[in-house]
Amino acid sequence: MGDEVSTERLLVYVEDLVDIPHERLAMAFQRARREYEYPKLPPVAFIRRMAGASAQLDGRPGPEEAWARMPKGECMEDDSIVWCEEERIAYSACRSLLIDGDQIGARMAFKERYERELAEARSAGRRVRWSMSAGYDIGHRLTTLANAVREGRMGLDAALDLVPGERRNDFAQMLPPGKAKGLLTGNARKGPDLPGLPGILAKMRMEGMIPEELRADPRPPHMTPSDRSPEEAREQRERVHAQIDFLKRSRNGSGSGAA
Repeated sequence: MGDEVSTERLLVYVEDLVDIPHERLAMAFQRARREYEYPKLPPVAFIRRMAGASAQLDGRPGPEEAWARMPKGECMEDDSIVWCEEERIAYSACRSLLIDGDQIGARMAFKERYERELAEARSAGRRVRWSMSAGYDIGHRLTTLANAVREGRMGLDAALDLVPGERRNDFAQMLPPGKAKGLLTGNARKGPDLPGLPGILAKMRMEGMIPEELRADPRPPHMTPSDRSPEEAREQRERVHAQIDFLKRSRNGSGSGAA
């Protein structure tokens, strides 16, 4: 394109384009020669757009696809989603607007925050990390988990932790045959027997026993203890204690829930 390119600049291009397959990169260079309007080497961002460098390269969805996946409407607490960390953060930024019914404002707030988080993650070279936000609609949860396992966003063992024992056969039938082996009726795996408070919380979630007054707060994604910050761990303990206190009051006749 008539531009003098230094070795240092070429090395920068190599570093910023190395994740794109050669065939797509060749296509991007050809498109750049035809569509770039200035007599200099196109910037990296332009070449990446020409190559279609988006969700397919690092697993994270683009902004429009991400927004389309988000739980919305009156029943958003019922919906489950397996999302990347950047989607989770952006959803937290727009959730109050969704609750107020401001879909337009929520979409703008989500996209603005998601694009910022996405750019930071890709600039830092952070690998995508998926987690589960489990809704109260068990059928939708099973479908979401099965799709996540099929797409490689969640391992089978992690998905099974969120499937009620009596619905494991239904879940197994949603999986590809190779994944479902050993899970169907008569040979189903037993759910994890978690001790103490984690076991109580898991049982309450599986059996739909979360009290209404505790459902207003956004659910944290499904994370292992090592993934949580000290603040997240403290909030998780407080939620668990609140749920257990509710059950104790209900059993003693002093609560509003079913005994």
